Order: sequence, then C-alpha cells, then structure tokens
Amino acid sequence: MPTKTQREREAAQREAKLERIKEQVDDGSLVIRQMTEAERKRFAKRTPANEAESAKRRERRSRRRTTSRPLPPARRS
Repeated sequence: MPTKTQREREAAQREAKLERIKEQVDDGSLVIRQMTEAERKRFAKRTPANEAESAKRRERRSRRRTTSRPLPPARRS
C-alpha cells in the first residue's frame, strides 16, 4: 500500500477531529452556539486599530521585499 501524501494525512486528521466534535455534541459534553452581538463586536476581525496595525505590518514587509542585500564577493581560485 503506498504511503499517504501530507495532504491526505491532514485530511484524515481533520475528519477524525470533526468526528470527535460530532460525538461530543451528540453526548452533550460540547455545545455549539451562535455568537452574541457583543461577542461579534468584541472579536471582530476588522477594527480601526487592527486595520492600522495591519497596514504598518504590510508596509514593513513591502519595504523588506524591495531592498535586497548585496551579494557576497565571488571567490577566486
């Protein structure tokens, strides 16, 4: 039997996790509920503060990409 690829192993792990979650929901040890409006507001992905910080990070990354380090001198033999 051929070995599984990394993607296949990850898919199998994901399926096992989802099955475990389903079992926990069925036996009542795990409850999945909708977020409240307060929680949505508190854990929002995009807020002005988060957006400003993200913009700073993007700017730093783009500056790093545009400036390259010089190549080391070639060896002569």
